[in-house]
Amino acid sequence: MNHAATRPRRKRSEEGVALILAITTVAILSVMLAEMHETTGTAFAVSTSQRDALQAEYMAKSAINLTRLLIAKEPAIRQFVDPLYRGATGRPSPQLPVWDFVNELLSPFCTPEDQRDTLMQLGIDFGDTVGFEDLPGECHVLAVSENGKININDPLFLSGERARNSVAAQLFSLTGGHLPESPYDALFMEADETGTLTTRIDLITAVIDWWDHDIQRTDFDPGAGTTRTGGTGTEDDSIYQLSKDPYQNKNAPLDSLQELRLVRGFTDDFWATFVEPIPNDPVSRILTIYASGLININEASPQVLLGRICSFAPEVTLCTDPVESLKFTTILSTIHQLIPLPLFSRPTDLLDFVEGKGNEKALYAMLTGFLGEDSELIFAPIEIPEDQRTPLARSFATSAQIFTIQAIGLVGRSQVRIESVVNFHTRWVPPPPNTGRMPGLGVFHYYRMN
Repeated sequence: MNHAATRPRRKRSEEGVALILAITTVAILSVMLAEMHETTGTAFAVSTSQRDALQAEYMAKSAINLTRLLIAKEPAIRQFVDPLYRGATGRPSPQLPVWDFVNELLSPFCTPEDQRDTLMQLGIDFGDTVGFEDLPGECHVLAVSENGKININDPLFLSGERARNSVAAQLFSLTGGHLPESPYDALFMEADETGTLTTRIDLITAVIDWWDHDIQRTDFDPGAGTTRTGGTGTEDDSIYQLSKDPYQNKNAPLDSLQELRLVRGFTDDFWATFVEPIPNDPVSRILTIYASGLININEASPQVLLGRICSFAPEVTLCTDPVESLKFTTILSTIHQLIPLPLFSRPTDLLDFVEGKGNEKALYAMLTGFLGEDSELIFAPIEIPEDQRTPLARSFATSAQIFTIQAIGLVGRSQVRIESVVNFHTRWVPPPPNTGRMPGLGVFHYYRMN
């Protein structure tokens, strides 16, 4: 009787244990499922991100290669414009700056299908195109001519004393060395964190000592425009030994623009004034380390052109009178903004402009005819010394040969940025063992992917 009475209680106890086991099992399975879901979701997100990053990388690489192709095909494009240019100026067309419009010209290759309304309105029909319907993202590209800037690195086609003199004279002129009171004098009047004062001459010689191959300290005479080595000792006792992490002169050409940060005098203020006035904007740069040494008169800023002219003719009014210098840079900047086309077909066209020479179609004659000969907006013509006119003309060029090309690929939330410097100069050939002709799409001097 008592045995029968205990059965129901044991059964109820077993049912309670079963319920606890069931709840525990469900909880464990829920944790496992949540962990599996999280792991699977993370793996999917990582794989998606890697896929987008790879697609963005190749979008950026395609933009770089298409830009190289566009620049290489510029001579063919110029043939269509040459008759119109000849009719307007009476001179053959110089190299066209197709790279200035590369982002717009390559937009069909970089614009997703659902964002092409603007292109369709411009008359671009994608109806018969193949391979543009499945673009995974977009890309943006910027190309800048390095030949329009002053090269302070070891020039490609100059050596020895000629190379040193060229860099020293240009940098001295650019920093206002020939002006009685230069607005840049303040940059050379304050000591750095080590208590060292760097003058204009100190900075110029420090740049040259960084890349020249000897260990003798360079001296520069701005009056004569010449340099010499060995006059004031060796480079071993340089101020670089006073830094927290001592180092020495490289005695080899610079490899990147950021390397200039190691050179004496290249402070933040100097960098923002002459190297890169707008951060991370290669268009705003005034100095470069990649150009051949020749300056493209159609790509250089008025400030750069004035610096080159004054390095050959420092005694003319454009170099000694701040008002005349300002007139020259202002009027030429205004013309470039109004006329986004090459202004000069030959280097002598620029010399005729600053000397006020040429026929009625010459630039200076057109300005005086439009503004009036007595206008205070126009600078007074100068007279370049006869013995300097030919060397000055030979230091200019009308074509761009070395370019900075930056491309950004965007796919989903992934962004890949490629920075490169490409050389198209036919006089440059790869060093051994890769000697031969310059490839049609140029060669890379610098390539970095972020």
